[in-house]
Amino acid sequence: MQERAGDYYENREMASSVKRYESLRKAGVFAYFDVEEFENIVNFYIDNNQLKKAQGACLSGLSIHPTASELKLKNAQLHVALGNPNEAIQWLAKVNELNNHSYEFHLTKGMAMVLLGLMEKAEAHFDRALAISILDEKEDTLYNIGEALENSGNFYLAIKYYQLGNQLFPSNEEFLFRLGFCFDRMAEFDQSIAAYQRYLDINPFSENVWYNIGIIYNKVEQFTNAVEAYEYAIALDGTHYDALFNKANSLANAEKHHEAIQTYKEYLSIYENSLTALYYIGECYIQLKDYDAALQNFDAILKENKDFSEAYYGKALVYDELEQFDAAIASYKKTIELDSENTDAWFSLGNLYNKLERDVEALEAYEQTLKHNKFDIEAWLAYAKTYFILGKTVDSIRILNEAIDYMPDYSELLYALSAYYLAGSDLESGLKWFANAYKIDPESYIQVFEICPKAKDLPEIQQIINT
Repeated sequence: MQERAGDYYENREMASSVKRYESLRKAGVFAYFDVEEFENIVNFYIDNNQLKKAQGACLSGLSIHPTASELKLKNAQLHVALGNPNEAIQWLAKVNELNNHSYEFHLTKGMAMVLLGLMEKAEAHFDRALAISILDEKEDTLYNIGEALENSGNFYLAIKYYQLGNQLFPSNEEFLFRLGFCFDRMAEFDQSIAAYQRYLDINPFSENVWYNIGIIYNKVEQFTNAVEAYEYAIALDGTHYDALFNKANSLANAEKHHEAIQTYKEYLSIYENSLTALYYIGECYIQLKDYDAALQNFDAILKENKDFSEAYYGKALVYDELEQFDAAIASYKKTIELDSENTDAWFSLGNLYNKLERDVEALEAYEQTLKHNKFDIEAWLAYAKTYFILGKTVDSIRILNEAIDYMPDYSELLYALSAYYLAGSDLESGLKWFANAYKIDPESYIQVFEICPKAKDLPEIQQIINT
């Protein structure tokens, strides 16, 4: 109780100083405040996210106490918070005497270096701040360093400080939460899951962590675990409707389409106008081959919004399955008319044209797919294959060489390129690309024989396989 009373009187005194400061400034009357009072006033404004007022108070303090290192350091910190790193460094230069003993000096300078993109210098100052800080100061310091690096997009370096924070303060689950997030952003999904699970060992009642770990499980295609995580999030917070929606998505990904439909409908009972949920229900009906129900869903969407492009795409998929090809083409084209960058629609249209042996139109559709997404492996392979069917092997080779510029380590592309070289009787190039692909993936070479059957009998190919 005494500590609470102390906090109360301290806050009351601070508020009193701020009130007197503001009244006197408004009246244009000069009044003396000591350095500590100005620090309290500045901190009050910072705590209330009034950074410009904090800076004004800081400068007012310096006009009365021009040698006050505390206020110069505080002004440097405010410049960092306002995104002015060069000004921050200039103010820090005025208090260089703090260099050897103030962890806040190095923490502030490190953050200014982060804003300037000078990460090696930032890291050196952060490490110095930690070296000269006492244990009680390290917890907040480590968290602030990690947060600054995370906000700058430097997740790798942020992880270093969050991990150190977790080692020194294992009961502080916030370090684990940030680690889970940073590992996720780096696509280190196993480590992200591990960090979130360790968080839940400390605090199993965080709906946000259950929700986040559900997202990661979904990314790594552990859909059952994802559903369970979302269910925990919902149990802890019955209004966590994003978790409900994601649960439906994971059920659909797990091919539990009936359950997914029921969950989407539960979501729709809350958000009646969610056309996205209606669309996903339609997708589930397609997977269940209930094409009438799927079309009803897509038509219901278009009744609400005739420009909802995905609904036309859903209808196109249904017509494609029903072999109503003219209707499918019209719906694919309507999708593209509304959303010219819908690569799924372009690619599906290309495949349909291929099915109908309308090769020139198929090539145009694949070209458009790749115009908007250079990393669509299936589109590159289909594009090259269509040229090969037309007897234009040189074009197939040209296309896959371009694809490899974007994705040099994808064995599917390398094996296909090898096959087209071999089909074009360029043995040297064919063998080179086969060997490169085999180093990456020694299991998938069968696709070469599917494109170029004669390659199977080449002793040089057998030697690579059997070596």
